[in-house]
Amino acid sequence: MRALGIRIVVLALAFLVVDAVMDTVTVSGGFFGAVGLAVVYGLVSAILGTLLRLLALPLVLITVGLFEFVINAVLLLVTDWLTNWLEVDGFLSALGAAVILAVTSVVLGLILRMLVPDTRHS
Repeated sequence: MRALGIRIVVLALAFLVVDAVMDTVTVSGGFFGAVGLAVVYGLVSAILGTLLRLLALPLVLITVGLFEFVINAVLLLVTDWLTNWLEVDGFLSALGAAVILAVTSVVLGLILRMLVPDTRHS
């Protein structure tokens, strides 16, 4: 359960970074809006994203995984449609946001793993 909470916080912080970096993507509601957005995006990704990834598997393999950014852009647009916390100005903005979101999430996740030791294996 703690790992899920950490993932949600990392994704929320990544959404706030996207908001700060891109003028065409707006996250409203502050940190708690970003947390709600992270939860909704996670659910959209788990349900719709799984189906899209399965259907697009040949394209993902042909493009060596780069098509994942397109899938994530579509998921961001769906999340924009479902919530009031996210405003994306079109597909290209969603594609740029998907790239920034992925990179930021990985970097923040690595930083958190260094700062917060895993005590399960002690």
